[in-house]
Amino acid sequence: MTNFRTFILGLAAAFGLPWLCLIVLPAMQYQQLTPVAYDKDKDGLEGIYPPAPVNDQGKLVYVREGCNQCHTQMIRPQQLGLDGWYKGWGQDQEGRPTAPVRPNVLRDYLSEKYALLGVQRVGPDLANFGWRAPDEAALYQHFYSPRSVHDWSTMPAYTHLFKVQKIQGPVSTDAVKLPKKFAVAAGYEVVPTLEAKQLVQYLQSLKKDYPIPGQSAVAAAPAKK
Repeated sequence: MTNFRTFILGLAAAFGLPWLCLIVLPAMQYQQLTPVAYDKDKDGLEGIYPPAPVNDQGKLVYVREGCNQCHTQMIRPQQLGLDGWYKGWGQDQEGRPTAPVRPNVLRDYLSEKYALLGVQRVGPDLANFGWRAPDEAALYQHFYSPRSVHDWSTMPAYTHLFKVQKIQGPVSTDAVKLPKKFAVAAGYEVVPTLEAKQLVQYLQSLKKDYPIPGQSAVAAAPAKK
């Protein structure tokens, strides 16, 4: 009987403690957080951190299409010599501090109804994709035909976010530019739907490296060239 009781208590501890530490306590801590104002004199910035969310419609498309199944939005802290950030996941490093992209903290996600931390990094992290995102035309091509950009790509083609239509007069300014090998039939063009445009706008807005009020000042990220 004693052994059985010890087994049950051990089992409860094995499952209960991780649940308490990884879910309950962080959730309680998150609920107590509030936005913080920058101090112009100390931080060199004005406004509120974190800023209000933008492109909510594009975020809904992102969630619906399951993008967070392959892409994270979280830069991990450096621990035990393991780097939580890799070149290409954040801003251009030229002229920036040694660690141009800081690890994410709870407050970074305060303005979001759902924190899209992701499940696994099959593709690159997108926490700061807005700094390295190409123009709309390149993103449209990537979504419509990933292998026309990289033949090794494992990303699925989101053709349902586009419309193939017969060209009526001049070619649409939004028409997706495709290599000859991937082009549609002559006389037709591929144009993005409203949802494709919203998704692209959302990705271009992703920037989770805003300076944290009260911490050592890091210059506000420059506008993307």
